[in-house]
Amino acid sequence: MTPHPVTAVHLTEEAVRVITDELRTADNSRETGGILLGHHVHDTVTVRHAGTPGPDAVQTPAYFLRDLAHAQTLADQAYAQDHSVWIGEWHTHPTSRPVPSARDAATYRQLLNDPELAFHSFIAVILGQRAPHWDMTAWTCHDNTITQVAVHSPPRQPQHQ
Repeated sequence: MTPHPVTAVHLTEEAVRVITDELRTADNSRETGGILLGHHVHDTVTVRHAGTPGPDAVQTPAYFLRDLAHAQTLADQAYAQDHSVWIGEWHTHPTSRPVPSARDAATYRQLLNDPELAFHSFIAVILGQRAPHWDMTAWTCHDNTITQVAVHSPPRQPQHQ
């Protein structure tokens, strides 16, 4: 059965805590991020776990690439814990708005078109700096279109340190 199109993304307290902790400790002049793990039920994606970049991640002012081995370990742990699966990624845009860049869009299309991954849709959570806070947006990628969707999270706003 094909899941319904995503209209909302809900982040759990645990996922928000991981993202917030990463924002507090990261070099905010470079992009950072990680994988998102959870469940897609009806038209809502629930992000139960957010990953960190990992020790071998590539991080520049305009580009982030997760550490694949680190991401796989996190995915295996999340699946064993509550059957969460890879549903997307989060990352920062330290010098631009929290909207998908052309590079982001190309990456999402590549992931969606990979038959081994079998994604129906891909979720992107992007955070853009607006001192002293980060603006968070969520996007769903489906059938080569990227659409902003509602994002719901516990009332904890990441702040710059």
